[in-house]
Amino acid sequence: MAEAPFIQLENVTKIFGKNLVLNNVSLNISYKEIFGIIGKSGSGKTTLLWILIGFLKPERGRVLFQSRNIKDDEKNVRQQFGFTAQAGSFYPKLTVKENLEYFGTMYNLSVSEIQDKIPELLKLVDLENKENIVASKLSSGMQKRLDIACGIIHDPKVLILDEPTEDLDPVLRRDLLSLLKKINKEKEVTIIITSHLLTEMENFCTKMAIIHNRTILAQGSVNELKDMYSKNYEIVFETESAKYGNLMAMIKKRKDVEDVKTRYNKLVIYTKEPESVLKEILAIKKEGLVDLDINKPSLNEVFESLVTNIKKENVQTAGDNKEEH
Repeated sequence: MAEAPFIQLENVTKIFGKNLVLNNVSLNISYKEIFGIIGKSGSGKTTLLWILIGFLKPERGRVLFQSRNIKDDEKNVRQQFGFTAQAGSFYPKLTVKENLEYFGTMYNLSVSEIQDKIPELLKLVDLENKENIVASKLSSGMQKRLDIACGIIHDPKVLILDEPTEDLDPVLRRDLLSLLKKINKEKEVTIIITSHLLTEMENFCTKMAIIHNRTILAQGSVNELKDMYSKNYEIVFETESAKYGNLMAMIKKRKDVEDVKTRYNKLVIYTKEPESVLKEILAIKKEGLVDLDINKPSLNEVFESLVTNIKKENVQTAGDNKEEH
């Protein structure tokens, strides 16, 4: 018998007034997963998180945590969840230590428990010797780490983060994601994270769901999502001259090549047989080679393909309905 998912959303629908915000959303999240909820701004990501932690109630559907409906055991469930909001959950006028003490009491920890946890927590998030600094005086990267520390002071089983890398530069984003991976591994915490930065999440999440227009388009591992889009590999080939006309004409004749196009002065070839195609390319043109890479299509392409197909289906449905009338 298959093991039940750690967290489940079953046919969750949320309506604000006359606005449908989430439409029949279902998700399965495993224990110790790093699960990404990926989508553009306004797609319903934050509302989905708020339903997960019990801040909002769905009009239809339910959320299960370890096979228990969270609405039937809210107090215990909330004790198992940590949350950091996009704008930050800490108090800027309190020191680092005061913030941790306050959040510890919010999660019903005793004074002695809080004092025992603070040194270990500061070391984990690399804020040692910063406990007496007022939070507003910290750098943006340190504030993000403080926010995470506040969210895990009670040793939750689940940490939920809403766009935690928003407004950070690439170096700080990388450092923050490294910290989250460390927490996931060392603390065995299931992480649920939202983002619109698909390339960043591609190398971070173990599984993800793509949300668009209030519903889930697809979910699974990165490779599973890519396979839904295409079984092809992507050969990216760049030369100093960036002139590919003759090469494109020859490659297009191959039956094992699905598509060929140029992108940012590079030749991009889609094929299920990358080794065979690559041999021909290098036999024809290897002088002046600048870059060569073989991989699956990017997550951005998967997202664009899924959204484009939805738009086409909607246009087709609208046309069919018009004909019926």
